[in-house]
Amino acid sequence: MNPKTLTTLEYDKIKVMLAETAQSNLGRELVDRLRPLTQRAAVEAALQETTEARAILERGAQVPSQGLSDIRELAGKAERGGVIAPVDLLRVADCLRGCRELKRYMEGKRLVAPTLSRYAEAIVTFKALEDEIYQCVEGSRVASAASPKLSKIRREIQLTEERIQSKLQSFLAAAGNRDVLQESFVSVKGGRYALPVKAGQRHKVQGVVVDTSGSGMTVFIEPAAVRKLADELAVLRGVEEAEEYQVLVTLSGLVGAEARAILADLEVMAAYDFAFAKGRLSLAMRARPVDVNDEGFIQISGARHPLIREGAVPLDLVIGRRYRTLVITGPNTGGKTVALKTVGLLTLMAQSGLHVPAGEGTDLAVFEGVLADIGDAQSIEQSLSTFSSHIGQIAGVLREAGRSTLVLLDEVGTGTDPAEGAALAMAILEQLHEAGAVTLATTHYSDVKRLADLNPGFINGRMDFDRETLGPLYRLVMGEAGSSNAFWIAERLGIGPRVLARAREHLGARAGREPEKPVVRVKSDPAPAAAGLEPEEQNAVEASDAGTASAPRPDGDGRPKPRQWQVGDSVILQTIGQRGVVAELPNEKGEMVIFTRGKRVTVNHKRVTLLVAAEHLYPEDYDLRVALNSWPERKLMKDMGRKHVDGQRVIVEGKPE
Repeated sequence: MNPKTLTTLEYDKIKVMLAETAQSNLGRELVDRLRPLTQRAAVEAALQETTEARAILERGAQVPSQGLSDIRELAGKAERGGVIAPVDLLRVADCLRGCRELKRYMEGKRLVAPTLSRYAEAIVTFKALEDEIYQCVEGSRVASAASPKLSKIRREIQLTEERIQSKLQSFLAAAGNRDVLQESFVSVKGGRYALPVKAGQRHKVQGVVVDTSGSGMTVFIEPAAVRKLADELAVLRGVEEAEEYQVLVTLSGLVGAEARAILADLEVMAAYDFAFAKGRLSLAMRARPVDVNDEGFIQISGARHPLIREGAVPLDLVIGRRYRTLVITGPNTGGKTVALKTVGLLTLMAQSGLHVPAGEGTDLAVFEGVLADIGDAQSIEQSLSTFSSHIGQIAGVLREAGRSTLVLLDEVGTGTDPAEGAALAMAILEQLHEAGAVTLATTHYSDVKRLADLNPGFINGRMDFDRETLGPLYRLVMGEAGSSNAFWIAERLGIGPRVLARAREHLGARAGREPEKPVVRVKSDPAPAAAGLEPEEQNAVEASDAGTASAPRPDGDGRPKPRQWQVGDSVILQTIGQRGVVAELPNEKGEMVIFTRGKRVTVNHKRVTLLVAAEHLYPEDYDLRVALNSWPERKLMKDMGRKHVDGQRVIVEGKPE
């Protein structure tokens, strides 16, 4: 998967949410390594884990996780012959107990979680090692019960300490010693028992100075009367330390001998922690398992973007079978970008084995690659404009796109001259369609919207928005092209009527708008034309070259003359309400050929209404075959342009000179 796409679609934010539900570093490490899978069988297995983990959690049972910690370093140290400290030995024992308890727990879940319960079969239990550590370690020290010798030494240490304390207490109680003592208590300094004596009185107490206070006013003296007992105590403590070390060496050796099996147990425990983290995230998101396919088919029902809280209208969308390219239109506030991100992020989540916040019936494709160009790509560091940065990214998308690719393009072709940008956007989408990619693109360009009317495999969609609040509704209406609603939004946000009126005038002039009921010119003989035209239209018919464009101009009486049809004009078929493009001009019977929805239909010119004139639709040197031929026909002509194709020929019809 493309790393930039993962960032663009905020995949890492989902991983952060998932990591927060894990119980240990073991599970969080698996979350950190999580990437979308590209094989359907692997995706289905990962989704099944999540489904079973959620089913267990929904029953309200507490999954055993006590003691689960990362003891890999300790096991490795023991395997290499190192000695483990008492507190760390207890961590090992706690973890081993956690493995054993989870194994027993999962063995009882075979009916509700057959896949997850089988993982427990790989866990090896070490009850004897657990018991040995718990018996030999007490808190942060080796327990007296670890060995008979250690127990005996500690009893001797206790007796010796009691004898020392007795002598020192006698010294403190003597009346003659009160003037020389700074305080009446026994202190331990560096493992030696001492009394706090005034610095000026130190010569009155026989013994060894073992420490001095920070102010120098007090010296701590070990009296000569306890010196021999103190030396005996030091020897006993040395023996104690040696015996403790021997116990730790023995226990560490036992851990090292089982290190490989312990590490294997930890891998299983990490897998369990990861699976239950996925289950907890599913519950938190109110998500559900989805079907997956490897046919490029996406059917989303009632989907919510995982990072958007309450209030958004669920998204419904179908693509990938009858049509593989969806062009989404609508206002800037309509949620087009959110729709793209929702489809992309849900796809990545499902391919990662995560449940998605969507309704029943959702079916997502497993793609080998997900490519996206969404958001402002301007690069100040590289001195690239928004347009240049976007085109650079799209160039990479075109190189990588194939039949098992999902492509998401936001405002394709924007950032440059509208006519050129629209033409480029159309060519990019057609190239992706020819490559077989499943493509979702947003646009404001009217020309791009018409691709769905002119090409099989394309479909329009529009985003609804709340006209009162101007807030996004995230509701996608399939099969319809939307308007940018720029004038409406501008009016709602305070742009005055005078400015809006001028804007509409400029728009009408740019689009070459005609009267509501345009008068059509055709080249024809007077008699046949009179039979096919209304009386007011017959007066407008004059001989001229069919296919020659001419703007309306005043007649002698001041009325505008009608405009002739041109090949490439965008029109609407009144009887069926479909859009199309003029492919052949009207004949002597007034019949013309319109290319619509991937096929040519013949209709009378009176049943056709002009939408936008050809001169306002296409850039200079535009190849009209793009608009007037289906994709297979264009491909055939392209192939025949490069080489001879046996058994194929293209007949180009035209009017004789």
